[in-house]
Amino acid sequence: MDRALWISATGMDGQNRLTETIANNLANVNTTAYKKGNVHFQDLYYQTVTAVGAKTSDSNAPVGIELGTGSRVSGITRDFSYGTMTERSGNFDLAIAGDGFFEIELPDGSKGYTRDGHFHRDSTGKLVTEDGYALAGAPNIDSNASTVTITLDGTITQRVNNVDSSPGSIQIARFPNNEGLRPIGNNLFKETEASGPVTLGAANQNGHGGIRQGFLEGSNVDVVKEMVNMIAAQRAYEVISKSIKTSDEMLRTATNLK
Repeated sequence: MDRALWISATGMDGQNRLTETIANNLANVNTTAYKKGNVHFQDLYYQTVTAVGAKTSDSNAPVGIELGTGSRVSGITRDFSYGTMTERSGNFDLAIAGDGFFEIELPDGSKGYTRDGHFHRDSTGKLVTEDGYALAGAPNIDSNASTVTITLDGTITQRVNNVDSSPGSIQIARFPNNEGLRPIGNNLFKETEASGPVTLGAANQNGHGGIRQGFLEGSNVDVVKEMVNMIAAQRAYEVISKSIKTSDEMLRTATNLK
């Protein structure tokens, strides 16, 4: 019975982690290019009371007795499926159609990666995120440009005094394993050993996603599914808590025996 209490505790802890992850998904349902988290569980170590095939009086045991010790959260992965694209009016609202990320220059000199393409032009002509972090490798946009066009392959064309010119292009970053990226907040991810090294390349070529100007990628959170998952997690938590209550009642009965 004491074992049941500890087993139930691991289950309740896991359901609590699941509920926290679902709550975070729902909180980011309107976050640009947010990638939802998925919780994965594993069973814990088994204690062997009788091993399978153990020697009995005249044969071998066909089955054994293995007592489980509960469950644990083995990982929380990111679902990098694409969110729905929404048309926007801004020249610097960009969405990636396909695989890849925008590379961002962080204040400490390192690089971050995002699919949030809600950029702005700062006073120097740089394309920056809402936090003021520059889009790495992107050319400066002339402050006198009357129109700015960004094509599917990332080429930027600006019109200044009725003359068109191309100051450069935007490259797209890719990784061997997107799930290995580490989220750091502000819609940004960092490269890790698990993600593999970054590969920069022209947009819409060699597997790199194309750039769609005037669009933003939405969150890939499905509210209905998350609410169903929340209810299921709540019910599981309730059932596990009842097993704790049952174990407690059994212990009380045992201690009251005379």
